[in-house]
Amino acid sequence: MKKTYFLFLLLIGSVLFVSGQERTINLNALTIEEAVDYSLMHSPAVNVQRLKEQQAEYKLSQTKLDYLPDIYATSDLRRNIIVPSTPIPASMINPSAPKDELMYMRFNTPWSSGAGLNLAFDIFNPETIGRKSEQEKQLKISQLDSRIAENDLRANVSQAYIDCAIAQAQLDAIAADTAYYAELFNEAKTLYKRENISLADKNNSEMNYNASLTRFHQAKNILHNAKINLLLNLGEELSEEKLNQLHLSDDIQLLYSKMTSGNLMNDENSLSQSRQAELISLSEIKTKNAVLKYAPSLSLSGYYGANYFGKELKLSNTDKWFGNSFVALLLRIPISQSLSTAKEVSQLRMQEQIERENLRDLQNNRVGELSRELAQLETYKNNYQLKQANLKLMSENIAAKQLQLQKGYILDSEFSSEKLREQNALQEYLQAAYDVLSAYINMEKLMKN
Repeated sequence: MKKTYFLFLLLIGSVLFVSGQERTINLNALTIEEAVDYSLMHSPAVNVQRLKEQQAEYKLSQTKLDYLPDIYATSDLRRNIIVPSTPIPASMINPSAPKDELMYMRFNTPWSSGAGLNLAFDIFNPETIGRKSEQEKQLKISQLDSRIAENDLRANVSQAYIDCAIAQAQLDAIAADTAYYAELFNEAKTLYKRENISLADKNNSEMNYNASLTRFHQAKNILHNAKINLLLNLGEELSEEKLNQLHLSDDIQLLYSKMTSGNLMNDENSLSQSRQAELISLSEIKTKNAVLKYAPSLSLSGYYGANYFGKELKLSNTDKWFGNSFVALLLRIPISQSLSTAKEVSQLRMQEQIERENLRDLQNNRVGELSRELAQLETYKNNYQLKQANLKLMSENIAAKQLQLQKGYILDSEFSSEKLREQNALQEYLQAAYDVLSAYINMEKLMKN
């Protein structure tokens, strides 16, 4: 009980240490590396997994302590209201007594007490002999779970950062369009008052401005939600102040440059495969420990103390105390229990086979998924480069069309059509950027996990 209480205090101390760490981050100019590093220290999900790993360490320490001999002190004090008696042949006390004569002998006194030290130690106990090895495997699995949780968090934070970057780029482009349509609408109102354009032209200009405002508000809401998601993944508490402070340092071009500069190496020993291998090893250990239950158990017990007997309660009277001690070896041979042990061993051996098949399935699926993701990544890279080139060409077209509009070579409607094409090109570019950056994140996560 004391060992368990001590381990509980250690666990609570760890929780307080983690929760008490200083939480600071510069939200005004946040890079993707800073976001990932900060989240690894402050994410509740990762901290919970790390605490589970510490729990597994404490359990292993407690299991090791359980193998030590159990030494404890006992004492009791009894007031025997009715002292028990039993008949014995009178000849045992008086040899001249008739053969069939009985007499009664009391086997206690009105007051009795006992105090001493006890020892209990399992020399060999099939029920507990394998707990240490099982707990060591559980600790390794928990450590791998922590690393998998960290990789998942890296991917989630990176994805949330990319969502924010793309949402910000979309909002900036739509804001510029809205300002442009607002200028056209103001000009149309002036021209309409001068009766230089028709009511239909003025209304069309206003509808274009209203449509642009609608897109602006939608883009603003998308960015707001993306910021919320990023702050949650960082492990930050939400507030309007932090949402307003949050600004990213990395734009789409820089993010693409950072991700393409890294090497995507195929790790043959992924974390998921390593974890599954540990599960197989744990199943083998459990089977081995179950087989040991066929063997007999051997335990040692001992007692060293004294017993008090008296008509009156005078514990200080040393003449009433009588020594009592023993050392005993107990051999326990299972007979009927072997039937249930046989069933348990059979089930555990089937579990071993299940875990091996799970590993084989995991390996096969990972090879296929890697191949698909690599092919898809190449497609997304090519698509991104093409959409980026198209957007650049559209910008050149807009500049040329605007010059033609100023010289009166084209109508406003023709220029508006060109602006609509530019918006479509921008959306296609942003979608291509989202696809390729997300593919890089998924690929890196798959390589590690």
